[in-house]
Amino acid sequence: MAIQRRPDRGMASVHVVSIVLLAVSLGLLGVSTKAINKVPELGADAAGSVQSFFSSIATFFRDTVFSIKELANLQQQYDQLVKKMDEYSAMQRDYAQVQAENARLKEQLGFAQNVSTIQTAAQIVARDPSNIYSSYIINKGSSAGVGHNMAVVAFYDGVEGLVGKITEVRRNSSVVIPLFDQRFFVSARFSSSRISGLVNGQGSEDDPLVMRYVSKLNAGEIKKGDVVVTSGLDSIFPPDLAIGRVKEVIVPNYGSSAVIYLEPAVPFAKLEYLFVLQNHPAETQSEQAQSSAAAGQSSTATNVKNSDSAIRGANP
Repeated sequence: MAIQRRPDRGMASVHVVSIVLLAVSLGLLGVSTKAINKVPELGADAAGSVQSFFSSIATFFRDTVFSIKELANLQQQYDQLVKKMDEYSAMQRDYAQVQAENARLKEQLGFAQNVSTIQTAAQIVARDPSNIYSSYIINKGSSAGVGHNMAVVAFYDGVEGLVGKITEVRRNSSVVIPLFDQRFFVSARFSSSRISGLVNGQGSEDDPLVMRYVSKLNAGEIKKGDVVVTSGLDSIFPPDLAIGRVKEVIVPNYGSSAVIYLEPAVPFAKLEYLFVLQNHPAETQSEQAQSSAAAGQSSTATNVKNSDSAIRGANP
Protein backbone atom coordinates (compact mmCIF):
# COMPACT_ATOMS: atom_id res chain seq x y z
CA MET A 1 0.00 0.00 0.00
CA ALA A 2 1.40 3.06 -1.11
CA ILE A 3 1.90 5.85 1.37
CA GLN A 4 0.81 9.44 0.12
CA ARG A 5 2.89 12.47 1.19
CA ARG A 6 1.28 15.75 2.14
CA PRO A 7 2.66 18.87 0.53
CA ASP A 8 5.18 20.65 2.69
CA ARG A 9 3.62 23.95 3.73
CA GLY A 10 6.98 25.34 4.82
CA MET A 11 8.36 25.13 1.30
CA ALA A 12 5.34 26.88 -0.15
CA SER A 13 5.78 29.78 2.19
CA VAL A 14 9.41 30.08 1.16
CA HIS A 15 8.49 30.25 -2.48
CA VAL A 16 5.88 32.93 -1.85
CA VAL A 17 8.32 35.02 0.11
CA SER A 18 10.92 34.64 -2.62
CA ILE A 19 8.50 35.79 -5.25
CA VAL A 20 7.49 38.83 -3.20
CA LEU A 21 11.14 39.77 -2.58
CA LEU A 22 11.89 39.43 -6.27
CA ALA A 23 8.99 41.69 -7.16
CA VAL A 24 10.09 44.28 -4.59
CA SER A 25 13.65 44.15 -5.86
CA LEU A 26 12.53 44.63 -9.39
CA GLY A 27 10.39 47.61 -8.31
CA LEU A 28 13.22 49.21 -6.35
CA LEU A 29 15.53 48.69 -9.27
CA GLY A 30 13.10 50.52 -11.55
CA VAL A 31 12.74 53.40 -9.10
CA SER A 32 16.50 53.74 -8.60
CA THR A 33 17.05 53.75 -12.34
CA LYS A 34 14.55 56.62 -12.76
CA ALA A 35 16.15 58.56 -9.91
CA ILE A 36 19.60 58.15 -11.46
CA ASN A 37 18.22 59.35 -14.78
CA LYS A 38 16.83 62.51 -13.08
CA VAL A 39 20.11 63.51 -11.36
CA PRO A 40 21.43 65.50 -14.35
CA GLU A 41 18.13 67.42 -14.53
CA LEU A 42 18.35 68.34 -10.82
CA GLY A 43 21.93 69.53 -11.28
CA ALA A 44 20.94 71.64 -14.23
CA ASP A 45 18.09 73.20 -12.23
CA ALA A 46 20.42 73.98 -9.33
CA ALA A 47 23.01 75.55 -11.63
CA GLY A 48 20.32 77.65 -13.30
CA SER A 49 19.10 78.88 -9.94
CA VAL A 50 22.63 79.86 -8.89
CA GLN A 51 23.19 81.70 -12.15
CA SER A 52 19.87 83.52 -11.79
CA PHE A 53 20.81 84.55 -8.23
CA PHE A 54 24.19 85.97 -9.21
CA SER A 55 22.69 87.62 -12.26
CA SER A 56 20.12 89.34 -10.07
CA ILE A 57 22.86 90.57 -7.75
CA ALA A 58 24.88 91.92 -10.68
CA THR A 59 21.82 93.64 -12.11
CA PHE A 60 21.05 95.21 -8.71
CA PHE A 61 24.55 96.63 -8.33
CA ARG A 62 24.60 97.84 -11.92
CA ASP A 63 21.27 99.62 -11.50
CA THR A 64 22.40 101.09 -8.16
CA VAL A 65 25.63 102.47 -9.63
CA PHE A 66 23.73 103.91 -12.58
CA SER A 67 21.19 105.51 -10.25
CA ILE A 68 23.93 107.07 -8.12
CA LYS A 69 25.63 108.46 -11.22
CA GLU A 70 22.32 109.78 -12.48
CA LEU A 71 21.65 111.47 -9.13
CA ALA A 72 25.12 113.05 -9.25
CA ASN A 73 24.39 114.41 -12.72
CA LEU A 74 21.04 115.74 -11.59
CA GLN A 75 22.68 117.43 -8.56
CA GLN A 76 25.28 119.04 -10.83
CA GLN A 77 22.57 120.29 -13.20
CA TYR A 78 20.59 121.61 -10.24
CA ASP A 79 23.62 123.50 -8.90
CA GLN A 80 24.22 125.01 -12.33
CA LEU A 81 20.58 126.11 -12.57
CA VAL A 82 20.73 127.65 -9.09
CA LYS A 83 23.90 129.53 -10.06
CA LYS A 84 22.24 130.82 -13.23
CA MET A 85 19.18 131.87 -11.24
CA ASP A 86 21.40 133.81 -8.83
CA GLU A 87 23.11 135.50 -11.78
CA TYR A 88 19.75 136.41 -13.31
CA SER A 89 18.54 137.75 -9.96
CA ALA A 90 21.69 139.87 -9.62
CA MET A 91 21.22 141.17 -13.16
CA GLN A 92 17.61 142.00 -12.38
CA ARG A 93 18.62 143.89 -9.23
CA ASP A 94 21.32 145.76 -11.14
CA TYR A 95 18.81 146.64 -13.84
CA ALA A 96 16.34 147.91 -11.24
CA GLN A 97 19.08 149.99 -9.61
CA VAL A 98 20.11 151.44 -12.97
CA GLN A 99 16.49 152.31 -13.72
CA ALA A 100 16.09 154.00 -10.33
CA GLU A 101 19.36 155.89 -10.82
CA ASN A 102 18.25 157.05 -14.27
CA ALA A 103 14.92 158.20 -12.84
CA ARG A 104 16.69 160.18 -10.13
CA LEU A 105 19.10 161.73 -12.64
CA LYS A 106 16.23 162.67 -14.97
CA GLU A 107 14.41 164.26 -12.05
CA GLN A 108 17.50 166.21 -11.03
CA LEU A 109 18.16 167.23 -14.63
CA GLY A 110 14.61 168.45 -15.07
CA PHE A 111 14.87 170.47 -11.88
CA ALA A 112 18.21 171.98 -12.95
CA GLN A 113 16.80 172.99 -16.33
CA ASN A 114 13.71 174.63 -14.81
CA VAL A 115 15.51 176.68 -12.14
CA SER A 116 17.50 179.61 -13.47
CA THR A 117 19.23 180.51 -10.18
CA ILE A 118 21.34 177.33 -10.02
CA GLN A 119 25.06 177.96 -10.15
CA THR A 120 26.06 174.31 -10.49
CA ALA A 121 24.95 170.77 -9.69
CA ALA A 122 27.16 168.68 -7.41
CA GLN A 123 27.41 165.23 -5.89
CA ILE A 124 28.09 164.43 -2.27
CA VAL A 125 31.40 162.58 -2.22
CA ALA A 126 32.25 162.46 1.50
CA ARG A 127 31.66 163.85 4.95
CA ASP A 128 34.22 166.05 6.65
CA PRO A 129 35.70 163.93 9.51
CA SER A 130 37.34 166.93 11.18
CA ASN A 131 34.07 168.55 12.21
CA ILE A 132 32.20 167.60 15.36
CA TYR A 133 28.99 167.80 13.38
CA SER A 134 28.68 166.24 9.96
CA SER A 135 29.41 168.41 6.93
CA TYR A 136 29.00 167.39 3.34
CA ILE A 137 31.86 167.56 0.86
CA ILE A 138 30.75 168.11 -2.72
CA ASN A 139 32.73 167.62 -5.92
CA LYS A 140 32.44 171.22 -7.15
CA GLY A 141 34.53 174.21 -6.11
CA SER A 142 35.74 177.62 -7.23
CA SER A 143 36.46 176.31 -10.72
CA ALA A 144 32.68 175.77 -11.12
CA GLY A 145 31.83 179.20 -9.72
CA VAL A 146 31.05 178.06 -6.18
CA GLY A 147 31.52 180.80 -3.59
CA HIS A 148 31.42 181.25 0.18
CA ASN A 149 27.95 181.39 1.83
CA MET A 150 26.11 180.23 -1.29
CA ALA A 151 22.84 178.47 -0.54
CA VAL A 152 22.61 174.73 -1.21
CA VAL A 153 19.35 172.95 -2.00
CA ALA A 154 18.20 169.48 -3.02
CA PHE A 155 15.34 168.18 -5.12
CA TYR A 156 13.67 165.08 -3.68
CA ASP A 157 10.29 163.58 -4.62
CA GLY A 158 9.18 166.77 -6.33
CA VAL A 159 10.15 169.05 -3.44
CA GLU A 160 12.89 171.67 -3.52
CA GLY A 161 14.27 171.85 0.00
CA LEU A 162 17.01 173.80 1.74
CA VAL A 163 20.06 171.70 2.66
CA GLY A 164 22.62 174.20 3.92
CA LYS A 165 25.24 176.67 2.76
CA ILE A 166 28.84 176.69 1.54
CA THR A 167 31.35 177.33 4.34
CA GLU A 168 34.63 176.44 2.64
CA VAL A 169 35.63 176.55 -1.00
CA ARG A 170 38.50 174.75 -2.69
CA ARG A 171 39.32 174.56 -6.36
CA ASN A 172 37.47 171.32 -7.11
CA SER A 173 35.50 170.71 -3.92
CA SER A 174 33.55 172.56 -1.25
CA VAL A 175 32.28 172.02 2.27
CA VAL A 176 28.57 172.36 3.02
CA ILE A 177 27.29 172.92 6.53
CA PRO A 178 23.87 171.21 6.67
CA LEU A 179 20.66 172.62 8.04
CA PHE A 180 20.57 170.13 10.93
CA ASP A 181 23.90 171.42 12.32
CA GLN A 182 23.59 173.33 15.60
CA ARG A 183 25.75 176.10 14.15
CA PHE A 184 23.32 176.72 11.32
CA PHE A 185 20.60 179.40 11.60
CA VAL A 186 18.17 180.59 8.97
CA SER A 187 15.42 183.19 9.04
CA ALA A 188 12.11 181.47 8.28
CA ARG A 189 8.37 182.02 8.11
CA PHE A 190 5.19 180.03 7.59
CA SER A 191 4.09 179.94 3.97
CA SER A 192 0.42 180.47 4.83
CA SER A 193 0.33 182.77 7.87
CA ARG A 194 3.71 184.45 7.17
CA ILE A 195 4.60 184.21 10.88
CA SER A 196 8.36 184.57 11.21
CA GLY A 197 10.95 182.84 13.37
CA LEU A 198 14.47 181.41 13.42
CA VAL A 199 15.27 177.79 12.53
CA ASN A 200 18.33 175.71 13.43
CA GLY A 201 19.22 172.04 13.85
CA GLN A 202 19.97 169.82 16.82
CA GLY A 203 23.18 168.25 15.51
CA SER A 204 21.78 165.06 13.98
CA GLU A 205 20.08 164.38 10.66
CA ASP A 206 17.65 162.08 12.48
CA ASP A 207 16.41 164.79 14.86
CA PRO A 208 13.76 167.34 13.89
CA LEU A 209 14.62 170.97 13.24
CA VAL A 210 13.67 173.60 15.82
CA MET A 211 11.93 176.90 15.13
CA ARG A 212 12.13 179.50 17.87
CA TYR A 213 11.11 183.09 18.57
CA VAL A 214 7.48 182.58 17.57
CA SER A 215 5.13 184.50 19.82
CA LYS A 216 2.67 182.57 21.95
CA LEU A 217 -0.08 184.74 20.53
CA ASN A 218 0.73 183.49 17.04
CA ALA A 219 1.28 179.88 18.10
CA GLY A 220 -2.47 179.28 18.14
CA GLU A 221 -2.60 179.77 14.37
CA ILE A 222 0.02 177.10 13.72
CA LYS A 223 -1.15 173.59 12.89
CA LYS A 224 0.60 170.30 12.38
CA GLY A 225 1.69 169.93 8.76
CA ASP A 226 2.09 173.65 8.07
CA VAL A 227 4.97 174.42 5.72
CA VAL A 228 7.91 176.55 6.83
CA VAL A 229 10.01 178.32 4.17
CA THR A 230 12.90 180.74 4.08
CA SER A 231 12.01 184.38 4.53
CA GLY A 232 14.86 185.82 2.48
CA LEU A 233 15.63 188.39 5.18
CA ASP A 234 19.12 187.13 5.95
CA SER A 235 20.56 188.13 2.54
CA ILE A 236 21.97 184.60 2.01
CA PHE A 237 19.01 182.39 1.21
CA PRO A 238 16.40 183.28 -1.40
CA PRO A 239 12.81 183.42 -0.13
CA ASP A 240 10.31 180.55 -0.19
CA LEU A 241 12.76 177.64 -0.10
CA ALA A 242 11.07 174.77 1.73
CA ILE A 243 12.59 174.03 5.15
CA GLY A 244 10.12 171.60 6.66
CA ARG A 245 6.67 170.86 8.02
CA VAL A 246 5.37 171.34 11.53
CA LYS A 247 5.68 168.18 13.57
CA GLU A 248 4.89 169.46 17.05
CA VAL A 249 4.11 172.80 18.71
CA ILE A 250 5.12 173.30 22.34
CA VAL A 251 3.91 176.35 24.29
CA PRO A 252 5.81 176.53 27.59
CA ASN A 253 4.15 177.91 30.70
CA TYR A 254 7.00 180.31 31.20
CA GLY A 255 8.47 182.37 28.42
CA SER A 256 7.05 184.52 25.66
CA SER A 257 7.69 182.30 22.64
CA ALA A 258 6.71 178.83 21.47
CA VAL A 259 9.04 176.01 20.41
CA ILE A 260 8.10 174.37 17.12
CA TYR A 261 9.62 171.11 15.88
CA LEU A 262 9.85 170.63 12.11
CA GLU A 263 10.20 167.57 9.93
CA PRO A 264 12.83 168.47 7.26
CA ALA A 265 11.55 168.92 3.72
CA VAL A 266 14.24 166.59 2.35
CA PRO A 267 15.65 163.41 3.93
CA PHE A 268 19.30 164.29 4.64
CA ALA A 269 20.35 160.65 4.98
CA LYS A 270 19.20 159.84 1.42
CA LEU A 271 20.67 162.81 -0.42
CA GLU A 272 23.16 162.15 -3.21
CA TYR A 273 22.98 165.23 -5.44
CA LEU A 274 22.90 168.89 -4.42
CA PHE A 275 22.47 172.21 -6.22
CA VAL A 276 24.44 175.33 -5.37
CA LEU A 277 22.39 178.48 -5.95
CA GLN A 278 23.69 181.76 -7.21
CA ASN A 279 24.13 184.59 -4.73
CA HIS A 280 20.90 185.99 -3.39
CA PRO A 281 20.11 189.32 -5.14
CA ALA A 282 19.87 191.09 -1.77
CA GLU A 283 23.38 189.94 -0.96
CA THR A 284 24.63 190.97 -4.40
CA GLN A 285 23.00 194.37 -4.06
CA SER A 286 24.49 194.77 -0.59
CA GLU A 287 27.94 193.90 -1.92
CA GLN A 288 27.44 196.32 -4.80
CA ALA A 289 26.27 199.01 -2.40
CA GLN A 290 29.31 198.43 -0.21
CA SER A 291 31.55 198.59 -3.28
CA SER A 292 29.82 201.78 -4.47
CA ALA A 293 30.12 203.34 -1.02
CA ALA A 294 33.78 202.42 -0.86
CA ALA A 295 34.32 203.86 -4.36
CA GLY A 296 32.44 207.01 -3.39
CA GLN A 297 34.50 207.43 -0.27
CA SER A 298 37.69 206.95 -2.31
CA SER A 299 36.50 209.47 -4.91
CA THR A 300 35.58 211.99 -2.21
CA ALA A 301 38.93 211.57 -0.53
CA THR A 302 40.67 212.07 -3.88
CA ASN A 303 38.64 215.21 -4.61
CA VAL A 304 39.38 216.64 -1.16
CA LYS A 305 43.08 215.93 -1.64
CA ASN A 306 43.06 217.60 -5.06
CA SER A 307 41.24 220.63 -3.61
CA ASP A 308 43.78 220.95 -0.83
CA SER A 309 46.57 220.77 -3.38
CA ALA A 310 44.92 223.46 -5.50
CA ILE A 311 44.44 225.75 -2.51
CA ARG A 312 48.05 225.32 -1.44
CA GLY A 313 49.16 226.05 -5.00
CA ALA A 314 47.12 229.24 -5.11
CA ASN A 315 48.52 230.45 -1.77
CA PRO A 316 52.24 229.90 -1.80
